[in-house]
Amino acid sequence: MEYKQFKEKLRREVQREVGAGAEVFFQKIKRNNQVRQEGMVVREKGDGISSILPVFELYGKYKESKSMRQAVTAALKMLEEKPKILEKSLPKIWAEARGKIHAELIYYEWNKDALENVPYQRFLNFAVVYRMEVPMLEECEAGMRVNYHLMEMWGITKEQLHKTAMENLENETYQIRLISKVLGELMGTVLEMPEDTTGEYVLSNARCRYGAVGMLRKDILQGFSERIGGNFYILPSSVHELILVPEIFPICTEYLKEMVGEVNESAVVREEWLSEDVYYYDCEKHEVKICDVKDSVSD
Repeated sequence: MEYKQFKEKLRREVQREVGAGAEVFFQKIKRNNQVRQEGMVVREKGDGISSILPVFELYGKYKESKSMRQAVTAALKMLEEKPKILEKSLPKIWAEARGKIHAELIYYEWNKDALENVPYQRFLNFAVVYRMEVPMLEECEAGMRVNYHLMEMWGITKEQLHKTAMENLENETYQIRLISKVLGELMGTVLEMPEDTTGEYVLSNARCRYGAVGMLRKDILQGFSERIGGNFYILPSSVHELILVPEIFPICTEYLKEMVGEVNESAVVREEWLSEDVYYYDCEKHEVKICDVKDSVSD
C-alpha cells in the first residue's frame, strides 16, 4: 500500500476507534532547520484536548509488518501514552504567560523562512526565539513557539518578550559537568574521574531541554573561565547542550569544526542541530565569537 492510501485508511480506522467524540485530521508540522513532518491530530471535541501522532513512523511499522491492524494498534498505543495538550488552558493574558516564556537558540540561516512568522533577536549567526510552556494532562513538559498572534493577544512588544525571556533565563538553573561523568550516567556506570582543566565539559540547564541558549549566560561562561583559568572553545552539540573545551594548548579549529559536523550527521537528528561552526569565549573581553570570524557580537 502506498503512503497516500495508507494514511487515509489509518485516519478512518483511528476515527472509528476513537468514535464521534473526537476528530482526526492531518497537519503539516514545521520544525527547526527546515524539517517538515506530517502529523495526525486527534482532537477531543469540547475540551480541546489533542495529541499529534507521527504518520510516517506509523507507515514504517506498517511496511515492516505488512499489517494495517498492527499500525492502527501502534497508533492507539501512542495515543494512550503520548502527553495531551490542553488547548483551552493556554494563557490568554500576559500576567499568566510571562513566567512560562523561555528563550531558545536556533541557527539563523537554516530557519530564515520560519522566522518570518515569529519574533526573534539576532545573536552571532543565531536567532533567539521564544517558547512557551504548554499545559499538559500528564506531568511532562511541552512547548510551543511564540508567534505574533500570541503577542497580539497578550498585548506586548518584542522588547517586552525578549526582556522577560532573558529574566527567566537568568533565574534558570544551569550546570557544567565533565563529559565523562555525563556519559557514565547515560551508560549506567559511575566513572570516578578527578576534575581537571584538560577535559571536555557539557553545559545545559537542569531540564536538559533547549539548554544551548546558556551561551547567552555570560555569568556562567565567565564563571567557567575562572574555574579552568582561561579561555575555551564552545562546540554546538545540539539545541539542548554545548560542549566546552578549555584552551590549554593550540587546537586546530578546522578539526573541531569537522568534529561538530560528524557528530551532527551521526548522532543528532536534523531538527536538533544547532550549528556547524565553532565558537570561542574570550574571558578578558567577556564575549563569545565565531572562530575564524573577526567581528563578534557582544554587549
